[in-house]
Amino acid sequence: MTKRSTKSNALVPTGRHKAPVKRKAATLAVTPATDDTLLSIVDSELALAKLIGVGGEVAREGGVGLVTGRAYATRECVVPAEEIFYDQAARPGGKGVWLGEADKVSWRDTASGYDCIMLRNTDNGFLCGYVGIPKDHPLWGWDANAVPPDIGIDVHGGLTYSRLCEEGPSPTRRLAVEARRICHVTLRPAVYHPVEHATDHRVEDSHAWWFGFSCDHAYDLIPSDGPNSSGSKSSELARIYRDDAYVARETIALAAQLRAIAEGGAAPPRDGGPPPLGLDPRRGGGRGRL
Repeated sequence: MTKRSTKSNALVPTGRHKAPVKRKAATLAVTPATDDTLLSIVDSELALAKLIGVGGEVAREGGVGLVTGRAYATRECVVPAEEIFYDQAARPGGKGVWLGEADKVSWRDTASGYDCIMLRNTDNGFLCGYVGIPKDHPLWGWDANAVPPDIGIDVHGGLTYSRLCEEGPSPTRRLAVEARRICHVTLRPAVYHPVEHATDHRVEDSHAWWFGFSCDHAYDLIPSDGPNSSGSKSSELARIYRDDAYVARETIALAAQLRAIAEGGAAPPRDGGPPPLGLDPRRGGGRGRL
């Protein structure tokens, strides 16, 4: 027996039709960056001291804050940041050298012309570094594990990330998404001329290929584990938390190495010593996982 539909087939008078509700795109309240507005974002004087310069703007949505128009200082250098994110969901708890650090910093490396990102792992609190290369780079599209170990990439723990630029910027995307996205900065004006050479790379290129490394290896202190945790990593090793200064330096070094590969030359000398020697020298793209 066929079940009858209980839905009415009666015609609804035209005047009684309800117009669909149009939802407005989410907009963020952007305010000038002052000590007071910045403190509401960064939550500490230590973090405030890392924001160099005057002016700029701040925006906040839920537990995520964004600072633009300020440089970002580490204990070794000043990064010409374009976006600085503070993400309460990613911020490690407890006391450690990570106090005052941002959770994501995006910038363009002036020497290589490549875009760089320092990003905190949301689950465990360690930092990672990423560099975007244009489509005409000889390593564009390569898997991190397939990069030959003798090609000239020497980065902390070896390459652990290789992926196409994540979904492009959108003025309606929420800050919580932007704070964890590995792709180009959203605030730059669009560039419409074609990319012809690696040095012409623009962050707006949605086809950028990103290489990255992580600081969650055996010799690395992972904030979520705590200083005395046995965890899954070797507790017998003298583990060190790789702070924003270290990760920024390694990211800049990776950008220089990738630029040298594009030009067929040798990478310039590194600032600081090389990363610790890995346990697997056969691992592609670096010195192996630590």
